[in-house]
Amino acid sequence: MANTRPTWLIKTLRGVLLLCYTIFLISCSTSSLFNPYPEQARAYRAATSTGIDNALRKKLDQRVRSKDQLLYLQERGRITQILGDLQQSQTDYDAAINIYRANEDAAYIRLGETGAGVGALLVNDNALAYRGDDYERIMLHSLQALNYWQGGQLSAAAVEFRRAAHHQTMAAQKREKEILKASENAASQDTEQLLQHPSLSGLNTAAASVRNSIENAYAYYLAGVFREGIGDYNNALVDYKRAYQINPRLSFLPADIERTAHKQRGGLNQEALVVVAYEQGFIPPRVPSSLPIPTDHGYVMVSLPAYSATPTATPQLRIQQGTGTTAYTEVAARLSAMAARALSESMTAMVTRQTVRASLKYETQKQANESLGALGAFTAQLYHLISEQPDLRSWLTLPATAQIARFTVPPGQHTFQLFGPNGSANVTVRTTPNSVALIRVIDGAQGPLHTTVLPLLENTR
Repeated sequence: MANTRPTWLIKTLRGVLLLCYTIFLISCSTSSLFNPYPEQARAYRAATSTGIDNALRKKLDQRVRSKDQLLYLQERGRITQILGDLQQSQTDYDAAINIYRANEDAAYIRLGETGAGVGALLVNDNALAYRGDDYERIMLHSLQALNYWQGGQLSAAAVEFRRAAHHQTMAAQKREKEILKASENAASQDTEQLLQHPSLSGLNTAAASVRNSIENAYAYYLAGVFREGIGDYNNALVDYKRAYQINPRLSFLPADIERTAHKQRGGLNQEALVVVAYEQGFIPPRVPSSLPIPTDHGYVMVSLPAYSATPTATPQLRIQQGTGTTAYTEVAARLSAMAARALSESMTAMVTRQTVRASLKYETQKQANESLGALGAFTAQLYHLISEQPDLRSWLTLPATAQIARFTVPPGQHTFQLFGPNGSANVTVRTTPNSVALIRVIDGAQGPLHTTVLPLLENTR
C-alpha cells in the first residue's frame, strides 16, 4: 500500500526532531543553557558566608557528575576551603587537577564528545564541556598548596606551588603560539574591527589592564614565601624575582629579594616574616552582549559573552600591628582582569563559530519558511532563540583581586588588627627567629572576614 502521509508533515516532523535532538544534546552536557551560570553562582557566593544548605549540597553533588564537572569541582572546592572543610576542598581540587591533566593528554575532540561538538555548532558553546582557563588552573594549584600548608602537609604544598609555577611557564609558551595564530586568522577574517565594537568596551577595558591572562604575581609570591619559610632560598629568590618582573609595583618586593639573597649567602636573620594574603571580592560574572557579524546574507546580530563597562573600586585591607605600624595591602594579581583577558584572547574563535551558526540559521529559517509550513517555521525560530545564549561560564568564587602586605617583626607574640570594607578582625601570631607566618584573609563582599593563620614555618638553617 502506498504511503499517503503528506510530504510536508514528514519534513516538519524531521525539523521538530532535529530541534529536540539538539536540545537533548545541550541539556545532557551542561546545566547553563536555560539557567545562565551567573544566576547559579549567586548561591555559591552566598554559601561562602552562610554555609552549604542541603538543597545546594544536593545540586552540587549532581553537577560535579555532569560534563561541566570541572567548573563545579572548582566552585565547591573553593566554597569548602573558605568554610574550613579542608578534606572536601582537597578532594575536589585534586579531582579538578586530574581533569586538567586528562584534557592535556587527550585529543580536544574525543569520540565521547562528538555529539556535544555537533550540539555546540548547532546551538552554542554551552554544549561543550567546561575546560577552564589557564588563570583558573594556576590559581587552583596555588589554592591547593594553601590547603596542604594549612593541613601541615608541607611536601604536598611544595609540589602544588611548583606545579603552579610550571604551568605559568608552559601556558605562556603555548599562548604565544595561539595568539600569533589567532591574530593571523583575525586578519584574514577581518574580525579585528568587530572586536572593537562598543558592546565589547567593558571587556576590552578590563583586559587592557594586564599583559596576559597567565602571569600571576600572587601565585609566585606565595610560593616564594613558602620556600623561604622552609629554607629553600634558591627557589624562593627565583619566585620573588618572577613576581617582581610581573608586577614591579609591589613596593616590598625589592626588600624581599635582598633579604632572601642574604639568607642564600648564609646570612643570619633573627627577625620573623609575617605575610598577610588578602583575597578580595569575587570575579565579576560575564554578561551577554550583542555584536553585528557580517555573513553572506548580510549583517546579523549574535550574542557573545563580555564584561560590564562599569568601573569598580578596589578595596584594600588596612592592617595595624599592635599599637604601632599601619599598612595597607597591595594588589599582586587582578584576577578579574585576567578573566577578561582570557575571554578577549578567545573572542576571535567565538566570532568564527558564531559566523558559521549565523549562516546555518539563515539557511534553516529559509528552508523552514519554504518547505516546512507554519510548524516548521516556528521550530526554526525556536531553535534560533535557544541558540542565542552566550556561554557565561567561569569560576565565579575566585577573588577579584589577590593582595599582599608583609611585616618583619621580632620573635614573640604579635596582634594584628584587620579592617576591610565588610568587617574587621583581630589575629594573633607567634613567631620565632627566622620564621615565616602567613595570615590568610578572605573577604567575599557578602559577609565577615574569614581569617586563617597557617602553621608557622620555622627553618633552623
